[in-house]
Formats: sequence, structure tokens, C-alpha cells
Amino acid sequence: MNKLRLGFMGQLTTQNILDDVNFAIHNGFSAFEIGLDWIQNFNLNDKTIKEIREKAESADLFLNTHTPWYLPTASVIPEVQDAIFKVISKGVLLAEKVNSDRITIHPGYREMPKPAMDKCFETLISTMKKIVKFGEEHNVKVGLENLDKNDYLMCFEVKDLLRVVNAVEGLNVVLDIGHTFTTDISPVDYYKEVKNFVIDVHVHDNDGKVDEHKCIGEGKIDFKSLLQQFKVNSYNGPFILELFPYDNILRGKERFLKIWK
Repeated sequence: MNKLRLGFMGQLTTQNILDDVNFAIHNGFSAFEIGLDWIQNFNLNDKTIKEIREKAESADLFLNTHTPWYLPTASVIPEVQDAIFKVISKGVLLAEKVNSDRITIHPGYREMPKPAMDKCFETLISTMKKIVKFGEEHNVKVGLENLDKNDYLMCFEVKDLLRVVNAVEGLNVVLDIGHTFTTDISPVDYYKEVKNFVIDVHVHDNDGKVDEHKCIGEGKIDFKSLLQQFKVNSYNGPFILELFPYDNILRGKERFLKIWK
């Protein structure tokens, strides 16, 4: 992917996802991430899916698909595991229908006390293996996103993310820059550890303490050094601005491009 691909994630407040797609096209974005986190996008009809695909193809708009961040993907409960696979499989099929070749999945929460966290990792690895296999059957790559630092979340530390990725052949990484900055290593060092697996990057800023989804330049992340590392490794996107609302997205685009250039 030689062309810079910069986009944004679908908005919670947008009732018709086509409004987001049109906004992306009219404002010169080259990528868009379909947000299945929002209830209005859970069951897109065939007509809307067709319009998304056709608009994207016509405008050379690269599409990603983003499954709900709040899914308990590492749940040890068999019935929950079955439901998780069903929901994410639906996302994979949507990606296939809109000609998107990748999907974002979140590792979820730990359900067990810390001494028994291995059970959650075992479940997460098992679930990822099934999802990656399903994705391969539909020509969709699967990326596991690092979460922000929180004792109840999975895979916020780079070693834990790599524990899962290295155990699942074909599993990739969706690198969330804002999330990396809440951990004990810098975003640049975090990226260096996972660079060979990265297929998508989420962009937002914070002060290093909590996940705030601030616009670039309104927190403390050194984007200049980080974007330089992406260039060194010939990674040109997709970069997805996880910002809200539209005016923040436009501000983020301007600041990103200024640093990138």
C-alpha cells in the first residue's frame, strides 16, 4: 500500500452510515472504518451495504470494519464464546460484502482473578484461531487491537498482545496509538515491538493517564517521532482517526498531514 491512507471511524451520532461515507469522500479522506460499535449499524440492509461498496469503489475509499470494542472476547463461558464468534463472524461477512479485506477485534476483559488469567488467554487464543480461520475463508484479515491500560482489560501490555498474536498463525495487530500511551513504554517502542504484524493504526491523543480520544496535538504524544517510524517501515496506512465529532476529525486530518509531510 504505497498511497497514504488516512480516514476516520464511523460516528456514534450518525444515524445513517452513508452520511459518514459521504463526509469522508467530500473531505478528501482515503479510508473509512465502519463502526459496528453503534447500534444503528448492527443490521445494515443490503441496499445500504451495496451503496457503501459502490461509493467506496468509485472514490477509491479504503474500507475497514470495526467490531464492538465492548465484546467480552476472552470470556471463559462457552455460551458467551459461541455468541462472540457469531457476532464477529457477522462482521467478517459484512467486510466481505463491502470489499473490505480486514477487520478489527478487541481482546475484551479478564473474567478470572489475576492468578487465573491464563484461562482467559487460553480462551482468547482459541477464539482468535477460529475467527482467523473464518476470516481466511472469506478473504478477510483479522487484526487484534491493543487496549488501554486497565487491570480488567486484556492485552494492553505489548508482551500480552504478542502472547496472543504469536500463538495464532495469521493473526495481525491493529495498533491503537492512544492506548499505547497509557502503558509503561512509549508509542514508538510499542510500535517497534509489533511493527511486523500491523495492518491498521488508530490515531488519537491523550495525557498518558487515561484513554481520552483527544485530537492530535491536544495531549502529550510525540506524533512527529512516531510517524517517522511508520515511514521508516514503509507503513502508509490505513491510519484511522478515532475522533468525534466531524470538526475534530477535520482538525485531526490537518494536523496529521502537516506532521506527515
